Order: sequence, then structure tokens, then C-alpha cells
Amino acid sequence: MPVMGLENFGLTLTSFRRLANRKVHALVNFGTYDLTPGVRKLKPTKRLPYMAARVDRWIQRLHRLHPEMSFLEKNGIVTHRKARRWSQLPSTLTVQGTAREVSALTEAPGVRSIYVMRIEGHRRRVSSKSPLTWYCVRAFVVIQVEDARLGNQGTEDRFVLVRASSFEDAKKRLKLQWQEYATPYLNSDGQMVRWSLDKIIDIYDLIDVDINPDGTEVYSKLGQRRMRPQYVWRPKSR
Repeated sequence: MPVMGLENFGLTLTSFRRLANRKVHALVNFGTYDLTPGVRKLKPTKRLPYMAARVDRWIQRLHRLHPEMSFLEKNGIVTHRKARRWSQLPSTLTVQGTAREVSALTEAPGVRSIYVMRIEGHRRRVSSKSPLTWYCVRAFVVIQVEDARLGNQGTEDRFVLVRASSFEDAKKRLKLQWQEYATPYLNSDGQMVRWSLDKIIDIYDLIDVDINPDGTEVYSKLGQRRMRPQYVWRPKSR
């Protein structure tokens, strides 16, 4: 069970645990919406109530086992509340306690991770530059042939990966590449041809810092299609 955010204070998990009674503010992240085998085997009408009751049990257990600690939902509402809409099920709690107590939460049922926000006596490291992450820039490119006025113009739907600090930075970093990409060349008829950027269609934040060779999503766009019998999904879990 990971304790995250320690690198912001120059700490490792071992050095964090050595802080013992130092006061800590952290976020506790639950697997509230995990579709475990216990959820899958239920009828659809039973799944949401089951998951609501499950996260309530996890929270009540934390209160019972750690009465000395302070637990609040992320929006500041006390977690004993029972009546909730489905979208309002708690998935993150704020917690205040000692480093030793916070470390012990990693063994609690339902807890997926803990993110440390503040540590008494430790300042967060301030980064002088925004961290670079991967962005996928989707561009519409037109293939321009010298003096061509009739017929169809070729186009290209091009996706380019770039490391940048923001969406705007991703666009700026590709300016030179678009210029180089549009360098003219001669076709078989001796005419000049260039592949010129027409417009940026979309910029997609990959979130991941590293590209996984086993598979990393580089672009996604949601859409819809009309439902047909061959599209029906019938899970065999029940």
C-alpha cells in the first residue's frame, strides 16, 4: 500500500516512519468504486447499495480502530452521514494524526493509497519549473501541390507526442517541427509539394510521465453510436 507525496518533503517511506509522533495531514484514498468479484456477482439493482454500505463499513472501522485521529470527507463533511447520492460516495478522506498513525492506515481495509499533504516541521520543496509530462497533439495537415487548383487536396490526420508543462507549451514546442514538416520537395512531375499545418484539432494530456512499452494511451476522444443487437454486452459474472 503506497504512501505518496513523500518526495515533496525529501523523505522516503522509511524516513517518514521514523518521524513517529510528528503531526501529519494526509488524504486517504479508498477503492470505493472498485468492481470486485463481490460486486460483479450481484444483480445491477443491488450493486450500488452494496458499494455504499461497503465504504461506510470501511470508514466506521477507521473511526473505531483509530479514535485518536481526525477523519473528514474531502469536502469537510463529517463521514458519519448515511444518506448519500451515488455520485457523493466518499472516495477520499482528509486525516490528521501522527506519522506513525498515518503509516498504520495502509493496512486498513479498503484503503488504496495515502497522499501526504503537510508534515509538522517540514516544508514542501518548491519546484522552480513546472514538471514536464507527455502531451499528444492532434493536427490537421494539408498536402499542397504547386499551382494545384482543381480536384481533391490530400490531407493527413497527424498525432505527435511532445513533453511539455501545459497545453499551450505543447503547442509552442511543436512550432519549429511544423515548419520543418512543411519543407517543400519535388514530386515525380517536378512540382513542389509541402505538407502544411492547417490547424490543431486537439491536445491530449497523457497524464503518465513515462511511456510504457507494454501499452500507453496516447489519445482518446469519446463518441456515441446507435445501439444494435450485436453490440449488447452480457457479462457472464452472474
